[in-house]
Amino acid sequence: MNRLFCLIVTSCLITTAYGQTNPKVAEMESQRSKLEQAISESEQLLSSTQKTVDGQLEALAALTAQIKKQQQLVNRLDADIRATDREIKSIEEQLVTLQTELERRRDHYAHALRLMTSKNTFENRLMFLLSAESFNQMVRRMRYLREYSGFQQKQGEELIAKQKELNLKRAELEHTRKAKQALLAKRIEEKKELDSRKAEQQKLIGNLKKKQKEIRTRIARQQQERNKLNEEINRIIEAEIAARNAEQQKADRKTDNTPANGKSNGKAMPTYRQNTADKKLTGSFENNKGRLPVPITGPYLMTSHYGVNYVEGLKNVKYNNNGIDIRGQQNCQARAVFDGTVSFIFEHPQIQGSYIVMIRHGQYISAYFNLGSLKVKKGDKVKINQPLGLIRPDASGNYTMQFQLRKDTQSLNPEQWITL
Repeated sequence: MNRLFCLIVTSCLITTAYGQTNPKVAEMESQRSKLEQAISESEQLLSSTQKTVDGQLEALAALTAQIKKQQQLVNRLDADIRATDREIKSIEEQLVTLQTELERRRDHYAHALRLMTSKNTFENRLMFLLSAESFNQMVRRMRYLREYSGFQQKQGEELIAKQKELNLKRAELEHTRKAKQALLAKRIEEKKELDSRKAEQQKLIGNLKKKQKEIRTRIARQQQERNKLNEEINRIIEAEIAARNAEQQKADRKTDNTPANGKSNGKAMPTYRQNTADKKLTGSFENNKGRLPVPITGPYLMTSHYGVNYVEGLKNVKYNNNGIDIRGQQNCQARAVFDGTVSFIFEHPQIQGSYIVMIRHGQYISAYFNLGSLKVKKGDKVKINQPLGLIRPDASGNYTMQFQLRKDTQSLNPEQWITL
């Protein structure tokens, strides 16, 4: 019993090593590091030729995208600091509770030890046993003495465990406080970088404001080219659907004369008639919504979003995008976002040597623009993440790919499908 008491006293004097990691702090660090890595990787994508108006617009788009990422990191740091403050408060409250519980257990155990010390002599135990009125009562008293001794030992072990828990919680509090200090320092650093980027952005906007009329004319012309290209893609899809439906209709006539599904009424959107394999692929594609890979290899910046895009800092300068524009680094490649079949490849009508690859995933279609050298051909079966071809540089030396998603001819927002 004395040995156990000494062990308790010794354990109370032992301090645990610092660095006890708080799970919530560790999770925040993990999430934040991914964003920091993405920002670091995309730094190299900001440089571009700015001699022409197009080059300046592309530089502005890339810089704006980087500023958004930088702002996300600053916002994340602010949120993490607030969360760390809440965690520190929670740990401090837990420490008060643990300290109170430890003191209560220590008092109870000390009282029990004093009782044992006064009564646990050999003579007292012997008299306690010999005063039994029967042999069975003596056996029961012997069992009681053993059980009481075991109970006291268990109480001592629980006291040791509670003291250890308290020490770990103190170390966790210290670690969390240090994490908060690191967050505050990081926040100052990132805010300074963000302000620097914004100053650079404003300088670029100032140059472009002098050319707003020219820019509106250029964007209007580019929008017309985009519209024509999208109409061509829709025409290709409709032709493919018509051919497929005619094939299915022919097969149906041999069985039950089921009419073909398509745009027979001249108004309904043409629908791709699926066989069993198509339906399975369509379902699998839909189940992966929000988890599809980024359709470009290496570091990237999304410089244009789906839908209406406004040129930063310029009044009423906007354009509509049926997909997203992603800038990569030299030698970057387009890659398939899911299993499928290359349904069509054609050259951009206005840009020689720039190819569009279309891949069918059941009822869905993914389209990859501005490919130079190709690694696939029409009819090829492709797997998820399979390279399709190198992205070619534009006039400003940037490697930008447009990516579109469609369900039949209906345009979809890729940002809701891929893991950006």
